[in-house]
Amino acid sequence: MHRLQPPAAVLVLGCSLVLSGTAALAQTNSGHRSTEVVAGKSHRLGVYGNVQKDCTSGPLPTVRVVTPPKHGELNVRSGTLKAGRIARCPKLAPKAQGVFYKASQTFKGTDEVSYEIKSASGKLENHTVRITVKAATPADTKPTPDADTEL
Repeated sequence: MHRLQPPAAVLVLGCSLVLSGTAALAQTNSGHRSTEVVAGKSHRLGVYGNVQKDCTSGPLPTVRVVTPPKHGELNVRSGTLKAGRIARCPKLAPKAQGVFYKASQTFKGTDEVSYEIKSASGKLENHTVRITVKAATPADTKPTPDADTEL
């Protein structure tokens, strides 16, 4: 597990798996979204990787923290995706890294993080996530896909 500190650059595999053979010129895509999390509980924001057209793993993208969280931490965890997660490459179980947010145990309110993913081809993806942090309830002990600490 790596703790991201601005302006650290860390290799990370991506949620929208990057295909090789993309344009050599740098392109930028931006995404803004919101999510709700439970205070003190890790929440997956994205999984990043690189799968080639021939269903092999390519060079990993890098992640750069643009705006760190004010009320928690942003972490990157390495792992392997299960085979079958990529429809066009059903036998591939690529290495991947997930970006996870965890709010301080006592914080309730809103937080925001921004990070940039840069593929080996130079494509940039900017991700801004507005996070609503709520207090834990008994129902929050049930696992959910985005709260899962696994990739």
